[in-house]
Amino acid sequence: MKKILISSLVVLSLSGCGDNKVEAKKVVVDKNVTAKIVPQTQKKEVAKPFNPTLELKKSKKESELLSKTYLIFKDGAKIAPEGKPMLIVFGQSNDPYTTKLQEDIVNNNKLAKSIKDNLTPFYINASENKMHKFMHNNELMDVDTKTLVSIYGIHSTPTLIFIDESGKSIFAVPGYMPPKQFLATIDFVKEKKYLGKDRKKGEVYEALREYYISKGIKVKKAKKWESYFYYLF
Repeated sequence: MKKILISSLVVLSLSGCGDNKVEAKKVVVDKNVTAKIVPQTQKKEVAKPFNPTLELKKSKKESELLSKTYLIFKDGAKIAPEGKPMLIVFGQSNDPYTTKLQEDIVNNNKLAKSIKDNLTPFYINASENKMHKFMHNNELMDVDTKTLVSIYGIHSTPTLIFIDESGKSIFAVPGYMPPKQFLATIDFVKEKKYLGKDRKKGEVYEALREYYISKGIKVKKAKKWESYFYYLF
């Protein structure tokens, strides 16, 4: 089974909200379980024959999947908790791991219901740039998608950001997350197991790790760097 990387979230800094220096991003599929977001100038591609029929079928399938995803996720024009913890999923077009996560959500009724019942969920396409009303610490501000990507330090997709009712970040999960782990993560947030834990010291991630173990999800603690990392398998 493929490994899934969980890293700690970069400290949220609103001083970067006015910085528009973030370059246009494009998907590059990694060998692991995330698609990296890199500047287009770094992408080297080999031209492939164009097949209009296959492209049309692919485009239609992606469009239908995205439409079903938005039946579960709220309109990203205004990103605010609405009395519940928030979930922001950063994905990208043509990213197979984003697609896999979307398929899990729309095809797993239990997962979809848990997301809708316990969270205020938003899906953000990191390969587009749109304007959003974004709430942080009970204040609404105007930001574009590039700024959100920069604020949360998004380097790969999908990346899931869990946020409390006041708009304060709880933790981030970069990479594709299977349904069982996804459900356990939602329960962890719903039960507020993160309260009283210091994210910067890795205490939230240690509590999450222990919670996974209690739910029968095997985890392996990796080397401690500046942040806390866990590989799940």
